[in-house]
Amino acid sequence: MKKSLKPVELFLSVGLAASIAACSTPGTEGGEGGEGSEAETPQEETIEEGGEGGEGGEGEEGGEGGEGGEGGEGGEGGEGGEGGEGGEGGEGGEGASSGNPEVDYITALGLMKGHLMAAEELMEKGDYAAAEPHIGHPVEELYANIETQLDERNIPQFKEDLNALHDFIKASPEQPETQEQYEAAMASIDTAIAAIPEEQRQSPEFVLAAINEMLRTAAEEYEAAIADGTIVEPIEYQDSRGFVLYSESLYQNIADTMSQENPEDHEAIVAAFEELKTAWPSIEPPETPVKTPSEVFGLIAEIELHS
Repeated sequence: MKKSLKPVELFLSVGLAASIAACSTPGTEGGEGGEGSEAETPQEETIEEGGEGGEGGEGEEGGEGGEGGEGGEGGEGGEGGEGGEGGEGGEGGEGASSGNPEVDYITALGLMKGHLMAAEELMEKGDYAAAEPHIGHPVEELYANIETQLDERNIPQFKEDLNALHDFIKASPEQPETQEQYEAAMASIDTAIAAIPEEQRQSPEFVLAAINEMLRTAAEEYEAAIADGTIVEPIEYQDSRGFVLYSESLYQNIADTMSQENPEDHEAIVAAFEELKTAWPSIEPPETPVKTPSEVFGLIAEIELHS
């Protein structure tokens, strides 16, 4: 007579058999490394180590979103990304910020006048092609720096005057209208300068701050014009000449005050300007630079020292 198993005994026997079968089959699902570990089917082996469900289980090191994932180092907007150092309007270059909006405003306008002064010298020599880029630079390089301030000061925008002059110099440079438009453009810049209170325009501290900004730009342009002891960029040479000449003319507004209140500084500044101007004997670049960039920077530092 066969002995029948009780329900409890039957349950224990089936469970034991299942456990023995599981232990005797290596590499099955649930083995070392969890789901998706070694001994998976060939299709599953295409997931590389560190991928989803790789060694160490889902979400372990190297898993989805791990190191080097989207937005990691060097990702979009990382170091050197859009708007990084040296971008438009960044440190250095024409119209760089001094930290004083009033000084920046008159500096930008002064650099515009320097560009147009260089253009006028070339126009007088009949070299209209060389004059053309200098007429374009005020809009291309500087106008955006003052556009908002013109509105704030209730000064008429004059970009159209500058653009009209640029059109004339390209299309009909020898016509009287070109000279008339030149004078209109310069008058518009003078109107913008006159918006600065006269007390500031007669203040040595304020004027010298603007002069020093313009002279630094002149030195940078002069340095950029020279390579291997030769002037290779005439436009930069001419720009720097215009900036220095306008800076000296601006100094005349405060020369009397300086001579009375700070005579030694005044004499030093006048002497430095005279020596500085020798670097630009004419609007046409000399075959060999009269002064090295270091000498030009040194003279400009002398002016700043006595400011």
